[in-house]
Amino acid sequence: MISSAGSKNAARCAKGRRMTLSLEDRALIGDLVVAYAFAIDERDWKAFEALFTPDAHIDYKSAGGIAGPPAEVAAWMPQAISLFTWTLHSVLTHRLAPTGPDTVTGSLHMFARHGVLWDGVNEVMDVSGVYQDRYVRTPAGWRFAARREHTLSITGGKFAEMAAARMRP
Repeated sequence: MISSAGSKNAARCAKGRRMTLSLEDRALIGDLVVAYAFAIDERDWKAFEALFTPDAHIDYKSAGGIAGPPAEVAAWMPQAISLFTWTLHSVLTHRLAPTGPDTVTGSLHMFARHGVLWDGVNEVMDVSGVYQDRYVRTPAGWRFAARREHTLSITGGKFAEMAAARMRP
């Protein structure tokens, strides 16, 4: 589980000075979260998996999904998203807090639109929530060490009503 303490109190180095995150690192982590959205929307599961460290933990249980390592989640995603004719994932307000020289926690507001043909009717299902993330700098660049989705709402037509009923607190 990712603690919110990192977002309330900036990490401090051994001498008591506040740790900061460079503008370049902020931009690179921002690129990582945008690449995640595009990987899902483009259904590029190899790219999706490559955004995570191999031992990362992904948790989509609050939306009725699964939790597990990137390889397991990437294998599950094609079936999970197969009902949708299109998706548009948006990443919005992003708060970052360094926890070490190569580690950062983050909270990220998300909004995702999903097109679905349900009972012969084209519907749009909207999902809003917050991602709680841990990022780590690797030789290949910044990667997700953990991502947990906290789904706040699912709205739309009849399909969305059914999906919302599956949400877990």
